[in-house]
Amino acid sequence: MRISVACTVAFVASLASANPLINRNQGGWEFPESMPLVTRQDVPAPGTPAYLCHENCGTSITLSREEGYCTNYQWIARYDACLQCANPQNVWQYYGNSVTAAAAACGLTAVPV
Repeated sequence: MRISVACTVAFVASLASANPLINRNQGGWEFPESMPLVTRQDVPAPGTPAYLCHENCGTSITLSREEGYCTNYQWIARYDACLQCANPQNVWQYYGNSVTAAAAACGLTAVPV
């Protein structure tokens, strides 16, 4: 019986520690469908400028699926960051159409710098 209790405790502890890095209430990001699979498989290292740019552009698209996103400070911040990094990181070709459509719905013009 002690082995069963010990195994159960270990199992529950492993589940508790296996939570994701992202808060469940926070929107995640994903690569756009327009990005070729081979490019998606070559994910930049977390924390690098390329990774952060993918995260900003992708999250701006994800957040744009929520009602009232045009006034959501998280969407605005991600959208602005995406416009700042998209050309230097050469990712506008993948995110441009979706980011532009989301911006247009808010009365904005998406032009990366």
